[in-house]
Amino acid sequence: MAGKRPRGSGVAVLLDREPAAPAPCCPHGPALLFVKISQGKEEGRRFFACSACRDRKDCNFFQWEDEKVSEARISARKESNQSRLPSLSHRENMERYKQFALLPQSKRRLCQGCQQLLLPDEWGKHSTHEVLKDISMAQVCVCVFSSRFSSRWELARI
Repeated sequence: MAGKRPRGSGVAVLLDREPAAPAPCCPHGPALLFVKISQGKEEGRRFFACSACRDRKDCNFFQWEDEKVSEARISARKESNQSRLPSLSHRENMERYKQFALLPQSKRRLCQGCQQLLLPDEWGKHSTHEVLKDISMAQVCVCVFSSRFSSRWELARI
């Protein structure tokens, strides 16, 4: 088994897996193969989980390595993953960020539901969403560099 083996009990990532089939995917991309390690035991049951998020609150993808997944479930998973793809390209997001940065703070808004920086002409489309107003550039940096947009309480501390 390659990967870091924790001391005692825990979970290890298996990096040199010889796949019989490609790893399943969650909205964040291909999943990683993990194994549960218990002190005194050789190796536990293997499972796939999100490669990007370690907190199950952020991505709850989980599948046992030996689990037989139906075609219907695979199809539903693909459809769900497709629906969660970003609506804008990296270049479009960079242009949006530049426009957003030029706005006065009083006109900067962030939609938490859509996880998107809002330009003034988009405010109406998000009127029923939870929107944070008067966003500073320091708060934007926290949002951009965290795995998800922070809550109003977390941003207020910045």
